[in-house]
Amino acid sequence: MSTVAKHDSESKKSLKPDRSSVILKTIQNNPGIHIRALMNLTKLENGVIVHYLDRLEKQGVVKSQKHARYRRYYSPDVTDSEYAVIRNLRKPTKKKILFQILVEGNPDFKELVLKVKKSPSTLSWNLSELVEEEIIEKCEKDGKQCYRIKDKNLLKQIFKKEFAKLLDEKFEHSEDIFLAL
Repeated sequence: MSTVAKHDSESKKSLKPDRSSVILKTIQNNPGIHIRALMNLTKLENGVIVHYLDRLEKQGVVKSQKHARYRRYYSPDVTDSEYAVIRNLRKPTKKKILFQILVEGNPDFKELVLKVKKSPSTLSWNLSELVEEEIIEKCEKDGKQCYRIKDKNLLKQIFKKEFAKLLDEKFEHSEDIFLAL
């Protein structure tokens, strides 16, 4: 190989970010991401990602939490109390529910069905999980059962750190959500 060709291939290698940096940046930009989503975003193989995640966790640069079938990855500044909220904000239906509760105040079940545009059974199941994880709680308004955010300060704290990452550009109530906090 000529000196010029060797120099060109070395300079191309130095321009390419190393795999651990790519994985770390992806986790920082997507708090609560799991391995399958990491594979899709980084275009790296499962074994490569698992290898680097193990190294990054041992270095204390990322941390993980297993819930149900998935292990999700976070930056080290995510607190234990933030895990459940961030994990649920990564799920589209639960995100819509939480944002709707935040914007509406204390909506009842029928209001949520209309606004979230999901079947009553889907909504009921998601609400039950959010109540069980103590992210929202049931309350009463005008004799009807309604829902509210259990710890609004925790949600504010998460949004201050992760606001842009947790909102979709196409989400219609982003300004309302920001103002509700």
